[in-house]
Amino acid sequence: MDDIDLAAERVEVLNAAAIQAVLGKVETVPSNGTCRACGEEIEAERLKANPYAKHCRDCADEAEARAVLAKRCGPR
Repeated sequence: MDDIDLAAERVEVLNAAAIQAVLGKVETVPSNGTCRACGEEIEAERLKANPYAKHCRDCADEAEARAVLAKRCGPR
Protein backbone atom coordinates (compact mmCIF):
# COMPACT_ATOMS: atom_id res chain seq x y z
CA MET A 1 0.00 0.00 0.00
CA ASP A 2 1.20 3.45 -0.77
CA ASP A 3 0.56 6.69 1.12
CA ILE A 4 -2.53 7.56 -0.94
CA ASP A 5 -4.18 4.24 -0.15
CA LEU A 6 -3.41 4.64 3.55
CA ALA A 7 -4.81 8.18 3.56
CA ALA A 8 -7.98 7.05 1.79
CA GLU A 9 -8.43 4.21 4.29
CA ARG A 10 -7.93 6.62 7.20
CA VAL A 11 -10.55 9.00 5.75
CA GLU A 12 -13.04 6.14 5.45
CA VAL A 13 -12.47 5.10 9.07
CA LEU A 14 -12.83 8.67 10.34
CA ASN A 15 -15.99 9.23 8.30
CA ALA A 16 -17.51 6.02 9.65
CA ALA A 17 -16.68 7.09 13.21
CA ALA A 18 -18.19 10.54 12.64
CA ILE A 19 -21.38 9.06 11.22
CA GLN A 20 -21.73 6.71 14.18
CA ALA A 21 -21.21 9.61 16.60
CA VAL A 22 -23.96 11.63 14.93
CA LEU A 23 -26.33 8.68 14.80
CA GLY A 24 -25.74 8.09 18.50
CA LYS A 25 -26.94 11.62 19.26
CA VAL A 26 -30.15 11.32 17.26
CA GLU A 27 -33.20 11.45 19.47
CA THR A 28 -35.04 8.16 19.03
CA VAL A 29 -37.81 8.53 21.60
CA PRO A 30 -40.90 10.48 20.51
CA SER A 31 -41.88 13.46 22.61
CA ASN A 32 -44.25 12.99 25.55
CA GLY A 33 -46.05 16.20 24.50
CA THR A 34 -44.79 18.37 27.37
CA CYS A 35 -42.26 21.17 26.86
CA ARG A 36 -39.03 20.51 28.76
CA ALA A 37 -38.49 24.24 29.36
CA CYS A 38 -41.85 25.56 30.55
CA GLY A 39 -43.91 22.43 31.22
CA GLU A 40 -46.74 23.51 28.94
CA GLU A 41 -48.26 21.22 26.33
CA ILE A 42 -46.51 21.17 22.95
CA GLU A 43 -48.79 22.22 20.10
CA ALA A 44 -50.42 19.34 18.20
CA GLU A 45 -49.35 20.78 14.83
CA ARG A 46 -45.75 20.91 16.04
CA LEU A 47 -45.85 17.31 17.22
CA LYS A 48 -47.45 16.23 13.96
CA ALA A 49 -44.62 17.88 12.02
CA ASN A 50 -41.91 16.66 14.43
CA PRO A 51 -42.90 13.87 16.83
CA TYR A 52 -39.50 14.25 18.55
CA ALA A 53 -39.99 17.94 19.48
CA LYS A 54 -38.95 18.59 23.08
CA HIS A 55 -40.02 22.25 23.34
CA CYS A 56 -43.15 24.25 22.54
CA ARG A 57 -43.00 26.83 19.75
CA ASP A 58 -42.30 29.78 22.09
CA CYS A 59 -39.49 28.04 23.99
CA ALA A 60 -37.95 26.74 20.76
CA ASP A 61 -38.02 30.27 19.30
CA GLU A 62 -36.35 31.68 22.43
CA ALA A 63 -33.67 28.98 22.38
CA GLU A 64 -32.99 29.62 18.71
CA ALA A 65 -32.71 33.38 19.31
CA ARG A 66 -30.25 32.77 22.17
CA ALA A 67 -28.20 30.44 19.95
CA VAL A 68 -28.07 33.02 17.15
CA LEU A 69 -27.04 35.75 19.59
CA ALA A 70 -24.38 33.55 21.17
CA LYS A 71 -23.02 32.65 17.76
CA ARG A 72 -22.91 36.31 16.76
CA CYS A 73 -21.61 37.78 20.04
CA GLY A 74 -19.97 34.81 21.73
CA PRO A 75 -21.07 33.14 24.96
CA ARG A 76 -22.23 35.36 27.80
